Amino acid sequence: MPKVSIQDIVTSGKLFELLTDDEKQLILNNSTHLRFKKGETICKQGAFSNHIMVITEGLAKTYLEGSNDKNLIIDILKPLNWIGLSSIYKEPTYNFTAATIVDSSICFIEKKIFVEILSNNSAFANQIIGKLCRSSKHFFDKITSLGNKQLHGRFADALLYLSKKVAKNPTIDLSITRKEIGELAGISTESAIRLLSELNHDGIIKLEGKVIIILKENLLEKLSQIG
Repeated sequence: MPKVSIQDIVTSGKLFELLTDDEKQLILNNSTHLRFKKGETICKQGAFSNHIMVITEGLAKTYLEGSNDKNLIIDILKPLNWIGLSSIYKEPTYNFTAATIVDSSICFIEKKIFVEILSNNSAFANQIIGKLCRSSKHFFDKITSLGNKQLHGRFADALLYLSKKVAKNPTIDLSITRKEIGELAGISTESAIRLLSELNHDGIIKLEGKVIIILKENLLEKLSQIG
């Protein structure tokens, strides 16, 4: 996606199309557009949730922080994805950490302004509720995968998620590390490396450096179903 400004994001495209001109101007007057380097923290689990964010360029991840540097990645976020919607109401802190995977640009919108617009614009509020519902389904699917599936099933789910939901292509070229793939599947880095090698040897995927090419999606789907 080409580099864009917050003006471009607010005044064009689908993200804010349901806002009035006055509401768009309110967003512009109460937002900040910042540049982040690879690996920088966007928001911190447990910190006060003063902003709702939109990634406008790059790639980011949201994750739950665990002990001994054991994290669980919840989502991989592309441009025009929201960050922090779960903290809109009755939630004073962020319940996850978000960090960049590559150099990225993030728009920070003051939460009180965002809530004010939601209260006055039912069409926009319904759009945000729809986004939250889709996020909830993703969380339920992830809990099911982590709770009911063995290592191979969880890893297959992670690769299918990256292919279908993030890259939207059988070729996964997202600058995501082996450690991050492991954290997405809820397994160790060592297990992720071993499983990638096994799937590559079996001809289900092809590894080209950091790029993962899914050759036999049907077999990955079968691994996911078997669990």
